[in-house]
Amino acid sequence: MKNIIFLSYLNIWSMDKDKGAPSFYKTIEGYINNEWNVILINPQNESGTTPKMEGLTHITFNPIFFWLCKIKKVGFLGRLLHNFQGSYMLYKLGKKVLKKLDTKTIIYSYEVNGVKAGNKLKRKYNLPFITRFQGTVLAPIKNSWLNRLKLYPHFQAIATNADLTIMTDDGTLGDKVLKNLNNNSEKVYFWKNGVDIKLNEPINKEAIQALREKYHLSSNDKVLVTVSRLASWKKVNRAIDTLALVMKDRSDCKLIVVGDGDEKKNLISLTEKMNLTSNVIFAGAVPQSEVKNYLDLADIFMSLYDLSNVGNPLLEAMSCGKPIITLDVGDTASLINNEENGILLGIEELDKIPVYINKILNDKDFAELLGNHAKEYAKKNFWTWKERIQAELDVVNSLRM
Repeated sequence: MKNIIFLSYLNIWSMDKDKGAPSFYKTIEGYINNEWNVILINPQNESGTTPKMEGLTHITFNPIFFWLCKIKKVGFLGRLLHNFQGSYMLYKLGKKVLKKLDTKTIIYSYEVNGVKAGNKLKRKYNLPFITRFQGTVLAPIKNSWLNRLKLYPHFQAIATNADLTIMTDDGTLGDKVLKNLNNNSEKVYFWKNGVDIKLNEPINKEAIQALREKYHLSSNDKVLVTVSRLASWKKVNRAIDTLALVMKDRSDCKLIVVGDGDEKKNLISLTEKMNLTSNVIFAGAVPQSEVKNYLDLADIFMSLYDLSNVGNPLLEAMSCGKPIITLDVGDTASLINNEENGILLGIEELDKIPVYINKILNDKDFAELLGNHAKEYAKKNFWTWKERIQAELDVVNSLRM
């Protein structure tokens, strides 16, 4: 049996079990299902969860400096200490695991914080080494010594050469960042995530009705939906600001915010300040198996992130044939053509969002055109998760071992 050691600061699920982005879980699951012996080493992380999985050996350590990251005055120092201690522990625990393994092993650094330790293990034991990134924040950031310090280990990790580098094509222009940082990994792949929504799967009318009853939605209510982790750069506040403007012309709109995170408290305060508590519904973290029901419930899906909008929620909304309103940042324009398979607006055109919401809600033919074209694009261009993971396994199995 082949061994693979994952080094990461992330939990398998970013929120709770089966809740949040499925990328890490699908990766671990894929290797287990293909009969790899999988070891995950990560810090005890209060954000998200790593469930027990048959075939997974999970090793953790105590991140002793993490509490410093939360204090603004020393947050930068805290992040550096947190990273250095984490890299040391990942390396130390990785060595300990390797001493017990007598068969072929691959080192897999999942996201930036695991790369330094993974590279050291590669060099010490001459093992195949994989780096994997879920996109990047670096595209708009100048490559200067000051930014390299502020955003350590992002610059260091993405510039690190490996036997295989996988950068997620999530619209954050990661392919250009790899090139600009002179990443010369032996093999580089720029892949979108998979989508497990079946394109011809019928709407679960009973589940939709249950959601309407749960959130006290009338048959006449129009529903706007956002799906994301509630972080400041996801800009869910823009959807709330937009709803306030839409409500000046109509009273039949509700906004359902699917997801959880550090920004939730601020978003709730914003809804209270704008007197929208009866119109904004915070659904919290929703199991992946139920996300489709929320998308099917939606009249419009909105994704108004700062860095990019080509994450799984957008891919899933397109697969469900939803009218989409999103922003032309990062590489979003590679998927969405304005007024063809969605509404794509410049960051300076936020004032047009209410106009398009009303147009979609008032013009059934226009809404169907956007949704149908989005679904057609998804059918032609998106992988399932099984296809995505199989493509990775095919490449990994070809690495020297």
